[in-house]
Amino acid sequence: MNSDRLGNWLQVGANLGIIVGLVLVGVQLKQNTDLLRVQLLYEESQRFIEHEQTMIGENGAEAWAKSLTAPREMTLAERRVMESYLYAMTEQWRASYMLRELGVLDEEWKDRIVEETKYYLGNPFGRAWWKAYRDTTRVPPEMLLLVEEMLVKNPDFTLPYHDALMDGLPEETH
Repeated sequence: MNSDRLGNWLQVGANLGIIVGLVLVGVQLKQNTDLLRVQLLYEESQRFIEHEQTMIGENGAEAWAKSLTAPREMTLAERRVMESYLYAMTEQWRASYMLRELGVLDEEWKDRIVEETKYYLGNPFGRAWWKAYRDTTRVPPEMLLLVEEMLVKNPDFTLPYHDALMDGLPEETH
């Protein structure tokens, strides 16, 4: 009789062990699925960014400088270089936002947009590009509002920032 009760308790314990094991396997499968989603998102984003960066080529800095100092004089090729540059940047923002949506990041994606919007879009060409971009693509609403808020706060940041850098340099002495 005692051996029957002991056998029953052992059977119950074994069944509970199996159930707990199955639950743990389920949790691991969910974690692996989430990790795979994050990896695929990152790879998709990187492919897109790499494609756009090939368009920038060797003259990216010249096109960027011209977009700040003489945007109306830019050639179509220079405008396309800048479009690639800015498109890749916003794709990085979108990827960070999506990582937050997947639970990988907290609110760090916002910090990136707050810091980078004023620098990359805080100039006439950048603002014009953003207006065309936001109206022709699907930007997550929360990301759209944050970029818009930063542009209101910093409508003309980039060139004055670089001018301030130059003003802060010591005079050359020979």
